[in-house]
Amino acid sequence: MALHSCITAAVFERILAFLTPLFRDNDVNDISPAREAAGAALSSYGARTNRELRFAALCIAFGFGALDALSRAAAPELALNQVMRLRGNANALNRAAQQNENRLEKLQKQPPVEFEESETMTAKAPVEALPASSATGDLLVYARSKFKAMTSVAPPTVVVPMAAAPLSRQQRRDRERKAEKAQQQKQGEARRAEHAMRRMVAVSGPARQSIQA
Repeated sequence: MALHSCITAAVFERILAFLTPLFRDNDVNDISPAREAAGAALSSYGARTNRELRFAALCIAFGFGALDALSRAAAPELALNQVMRLRGNANALNRAAQQNENRLEKLQKQPPVEFEESETMTAKAPVEALPASSATGDLLVYARSKFKAMTSVAPPTVVVPMAAAPLSRQQRRDRERKAEKAQQQKQGEARRAEHAMRRMVAVSGPARQSIQA
């Protein structure tokens, strides 16, 4: 597999070592065919950077994990709850594979970030986290942790208020009219309340006098 200039050799070797067991035949001691198959699978995604290469590896690993779970679910001796659990795991792994494919496609629509690395940086280039192994269980744990991180509630965004644009003469006049109208409504309500109070006093006065009499 011909590596893109932005892909670090150390990162590629680590990812290739992670994927090789997925293609290995347990009855064959030579891992060269499995390694070549893993390299060909990676090459089919056309990764151009370390990050794209990681997404491609996760697509392959999760896809194989889903197939492995479905294959195990086909065993005739399994109970129904075990079959349903394996199918649920396969669905979760397949969903994780699709999510990584979507993220990879989105990255590949943008130009790759070109950079130069010294020999020291290349040897110690950081590698983004991968599952502990290519086993179905480890892939599920990784997929669930990633999904939880993606769906966690983000802290609220602080919005800085912008300075209001200066009002025009007409806008100022409209505001003044609305303020005057609101003031008049308040004054009218106060007058109506005062009149109502006076009527109540006028009515209650004779009533109290008749009671006293």
